[in-house]
Amino acid sequence: MGVMIVVEPRGFERQLTAESLLDESKLERARAEVQKTGLPLVEVAVQLGYITADQAYQALARFCEMRFVLPSKMDIPQEVADLAPARFVTHYRFVPVEQRNGLLVVAVSDPLNTHLLDDIRMVLKRRIEAAVTTPDEIQRAIKTMYGVGADTMERILHQEEQAGLTVSLDTTSLSADLGDVSIDASIIKFVNELILEAVQSDTTDIHIEPFDDQLRVRYRIDGVLHQVPVPASIRGYHPAIVSRIKVMANLNIAEKRLPQDGKILANFGEAQYDLRVSILPTPHGETVNLRILSRSSMLMTLDQLGFWPEDMRKFNSFILKPHGIILVTGPTGSGKTTTLYAALNKLNKLDRKIITIEDPIEYQLKGISQMQVQPRIGFDFALGLRAILRHDPDIMLVGEIRDQETAEMAIRSSLTGHLVLSTLHTNDAAGAVTRLTDMGVEPFLISSTMIASMAQRLVRRNCPVCSVPASADPLLLREEFGMGPDEAAEFRFMQGPGCDQCRHTGYRGRIAIYEIMPFSNEIKELTVQRATAHQIKKVALEQGMTTLRAAGWQRVREGGSTVEEILRVTADSEIMMSSPASGAPADKE
Repeated sequence: MGVMIVVEPRGFERQLTAESLLDESKLERARAEVQKTGLPLVEVAVQLGYITADQAYQALARFCEMRFVLPSKMDIPQEVADLAPARFVTHYRFVPVEQRNGLLVVAVSDPLNTHLLDDIRMVLKRRIEAAVTTPDEIQRAIKTMYGVGADTMERILHQEEQAGLTVSLDTTSLSADLGDVSIDASIIKFVNELILEAVQSDTTDIHIEPFDDQLRVRYRIDGVLHQVPVPASIRGYHPAIVSRIKVMANLNIAEKRLPQDGKILANFGEAQYDLRVSILPTPHGETVNLRILSRSSMLMTLDQLGFWPEDMRKFNSFILKPHGIILVTGPTGSGKTTTLYAALNKLNKLDRKIITIEDPIEYQLKGISQMQVQPRIGFDFALGLRAILRHDPDIMLVGEIRDQETAEMAIRSSLTGHLVLSTLHTNDAAGAVTRLTDMGVEPFLISSTMIASMAQRLVRRNCPVCSVPASADPLLLREEFGMGPDEAAEFRFMQGPGCDQCRHTGYRGRIAIYEIMPFSNEIKELTVQRATAHQIKKVALEQGMTTLRAAGWQRVREGGSTVEEILRVTADSEIMMSSPASGAPADKE
């Protein structure tokens, strides 16, 4: 019962030209492509970029005198979805959308294919009525209604039913090996589908979390977690899924009591990805996190990071210093390592010896010696730094300063004529000073070695497709950004209501905002005096530093992000704004 393509009749071609959707020259080109590929004209016209998918399939619906529907925007009851098994809707590429008086309405993208409709009637054993939608809508609706990999899960259940097996939700009774080659192959397929869907969605982390009655899967996209619909039957296969991931990461599948970390190298087409795997034991089974690192997107240049011209000039002057320390601060996932890699990429010349020590190595940098710490055998950052100094480096990258010993070794390295780049977990640039002193580093050593401290955050970009002018609560603008009443009432910024391109979030991609604090003589004196971070930040603001909130505000004014997003990302800013010269409202302490 395969799906057979039926070429559209000439009547549909005439309709496309009559509605001015295609002219004769474009129609001829489309016909030639149909002959070459065997695809329907409607699909070819969209692929060639002559018309949008909505325009094409709405015209097809009018030609067939059928309804055009968008299943992703419809409230489809679960009992309607249950009328068509996931493995059938995936194979025949349709979705059930409505049931009335014993008639099931199904959305298809190829209504002219009568063989397809006959097959659906025969499989479901009921009367059907066809409606038209786009192929992307069908794919999106299948994932929403049935979950990622639902057809694979159904095939496993079907195979077990045929073999007389039952699946228990008691995870302790399930072994890693289900004992059936076909089922093992299906688990492999499901895990691959889960990872591929994440990669296609620009996901940075996959979270697989077992609970008493469900297995929750979430993707972190643009810094925000989104729950992924998965079939309920997946809970019973959680141990097999974890075992498959352990095999891919070369971990011990028998060990379920201790945390484990590993790495998976994956290729999707021509793109290469590093998947960092972390597994933790919980009362309901092992929870898994997969951090997805794209080898192509990790290696960026400084020009691609989103620096404004003045900030770029400052940062370039910092990294060209012969010795000293440059710190990039911020929470996990704020892009600190990407920024430092971009700096190393610029500094990587034949006349410079560059060595890094990281945990873990996130990207292989050509022409740079990289080491990974191994705490289990006593190889930590401090030991690595001592070893690095015997290799005569010019520039050193320390993945993170975590303790006093590492901090002191980094400072001693800078004192002996090396440029040291590293990261630190603090909320803002000024907080780096107090964090180092809290670790036990002497203030005079900090003041004599620090070149600059830079705080960084990633904010979500507005979707370029659906962004439209919007307004914010004037009271919010006055309280959070220090706007005057008249300006707050009239202020407009760009915001997207959501579309297919941005997964209906209004955002697509992220860009960095920076708070750059050079260590001037005044700030060095304050450091020696053990001044608070608040006092240091106040002086830095007087010297022209732009805070994270002010940098975010500039993104809003440029139309790059939203007020809501900037408030979310910079909620921990101690002093809200910088001087009016930065294009932002006045200070607010």
